[in-house]
Amino acid sequence: MIRRDDFRKLQVEIKSAIDELYETAKKNEKNQNDYILFLARSSYDTEIDKTKYSPWRLDHAFEEFIDRHRVDFLLQYLNNQYSFQAENSADSKFTLSIELMIYTHLWESKHNLGNFKKIADLCDSKEYDWNVKVPGDSKYRFVKKNVRDIFEKHNLKIYNIFKDCYKSQLRNAFAHSLYHFSLNGHSIVLENYEEAKHPLKELTFDEWTVIFLKSALTQNFYHNKFSSEIEALEAGKEYKVIMEFNGEKEVGFLSYDHERKRFNGRMK
Repeated sequence: MIRRDDFRKLQVEIKSAIDELYETAKKNEKNQNDYILFLARSSYDTEIDKTKYSPWRLDHAFEEFIDRHRVDFLLQYLNNQYSFQAENSADSKFTLSIELMIYTHLWESKHNLGNFKKIADLCDSKEYDWNVKVPGDSKYRFVKKNVRDIFEKHNLKIYNIFKDCYKSQLRNAFAHSLYHFSLNGHSIVLENYEEAKHPLKELTFDEWTVIFLKSALTQNFYHNKFSSEIEALEAGKEYKVIMEFNGEKEVGFLSYDHERKRFNGRMK
């Protein structure tokens, strides 16, 4: 359960962290307009027949299209369950079960983790990653090395959000049904508890709600900021981009069509 005022404070905290993250990414980009490549979801297709087609995908909006229903679902859930028609949100085993599912999907998503890796690279002035590879297993090590440690290195507020919310023990417990609601009805018991490796025995419903909301609001504000950054691009302006991957190097140009809501790309 969470009170309306505490929910509002969480919103302010998360939005501030996301705004700072995007501003740092823009400021620290390695090559001029790497940030535009990021907004265009540019990628390199390693499996395409390069004798027939270009492997450079300067506008890969398909990624956004296939993920749209998950983004919309998250927003609808937050609006429905945390609209605060009463002063407090209410806990029930039904809504808690849905939240456990949402949490697991958010932090298991290769699409989401790949996006955070890309923006962390920008913050750390690394080359734009044209072909992000998120492992099927050992995601914690991937996130710690490529995302969380980078956020900590640059003293970004989002580091604390990842530290507080990205917990392998929780994801594994929920994914494999290694949890139950306590007999007193006020906490979630984690059956995969191990003192050294998985130190959480249980979470109160209030503790869980904060972890869930921080996770969900981070994703929600991330997508909102991503969209608003695209819409803020100057109409008709072409951005020169350096394209380096797989031993190849090209120069391209990107512009954004506000009517079609698509990036236009061309090679030099």
